[in-house]
Amino acid sequence: MTLARGLTILTLLFCTSVQADAPRRVISMNLCADQMVLLLAEPGTVASVSFLTADSQESPVAHLVGDAVLNHGQAEEIIALEPDLVVAGRYTTSAAKVLLRRLGYEVVEVDLPPSLDGVREAFLSLGEVLGRQQRARDIIGEIDQRFSQLDRRVAGHSFGSVLILDANGFTVGRPSLIDQMLSRIGLYNVAADLGVGDFGQLSLEAVILAQPEYIVRLSYRPNSPSLANQTLSHPALMKFLGDQRMISIPQSWVSCGGPYLVDAASHVLDAVNAQQVRFEP
Repeated sequence: MTLARGLTILTLLFCTSVQADAPRRVISMNLCADQMVLLLAEPGTVASVSFLTADSQESPVAHLVGDAVLNHGQAEEIIALEPDLVVAGRYTTSAAKVLLRRLGYEVVEVDLPPSLDGVREAFLSLGEVLGRQQRARDIIGEIDQRFSQLDRRVAGHSFGSVLILDANGFTVGRPSLIDQMLSRIGLYNVAADLGVGDFGQLSLEAVILAQPEYIVRLSYRPNSPSLANQTLSHPALMKFLGDQRMISIPQSWVSCGGPYLVDAASHVLDAVNAQQVRFEP
């Protein structure tokens, strides 16, 4: 046997071993974990995801759910599906995770990445657990390539100040993944100047006094009126906006990080460059 042939056989044996050890029935119990699992896992191996992920208003990967069973994060549901790997959020379904571990199930926790570097690490770590390291590297490569394209469009320019605005006046400050995204496309997040950390709430008066040049609204079920969303269409805010810009993006694009964060960044940059107002009452 030649050395080259021997190395080839060893490589094939190694790949076969990795494939054989990879989980074949994966269950995810968390919205953000679902997104990563559906993007990473080998097709046909995802047995169940959380019910929220099948809702396109909650998740940008609803189209990938297919025939996966929908769960509500209950241990009884998970056990009945006989998984060989359970993926969960760090701060959700705590009781179910404890019980599943006591019963001997492998439970892996994923966290909401706080930065673009964190997104890379999260995908690489879960990709290794799923035996899909190359797929993880491909996703990260795509994210980096698309952000590099945005970098070339921004070319070091500053496009002014911005404020993220969600229902009930909630906003995102610094440090946060969204703040990093805004900085990447040449926008300055004024929420940080108002003492907001990664997440906080601002009064209507504080929003107006901050005088951001752009407001990025996180749109969630725009056709379902609610008291929480009335802040976003308050007459005082609309009067202040005048020729200012309100840009609307789906909340689901920025909830978990990952490839859809680039969609959000691209959409905001397009709107800023076009100097357009986009408001969905």
